[in-house]
Amino acid sequence: MTDTITPIGNYRYLTDLDIRIWLRDSNPAVNKLLDNLEFSPEELRTAQTLTVDAWNERPPFIRAYQYTEFPFRFALLKGTAANLLFIAANLYRRNKLVYTIPGGSVDDQSKAPDYDTMGQRLWDEYIKWVDLSKRAINISEGWGIVG
Repeated sequence: MTDTITPIGNYRYLTDLDIRIWLRDSNPAVNKLLDNLEFSPEELRTAQTLTVDAWNERPPFIRAYQYTEFPFRFALLKGTAANLLFIAANLYRRNKLVYTIPGGSVDDQSKAPDYDTMGQRLWDEYIKWVDLSKRAINISEGWGIVG
């Protein structure tokens, strides 16, 4: 008898848990500085929507999707993660305040550059994938086979 592995997520669409596991944001106890989840369900949804919007609004206009039906899960995960990192970076920028205490200083909100850098890397990978995928789909629909 063979053991089978049951995925935690979903094969059809990207779940909140899929995103949280990839970002290591699934357990408040692990977020030592926050003691909470970093991203709200609304932020997860917005990040997914913005990612799919980039696909929908970038030429050539092939087929428009909603985030719940976007058929490219890994690409959606990368774009979503990038948008979440940008959202977090904006919050860190807004709340940045270095303050001095006897014996040192505290600067716990100086994460914006790191979040921006990682978010930009993931976003660049996503946009490159969008351009290559749309080109391949467009050629395939016009000529039959790409390959």
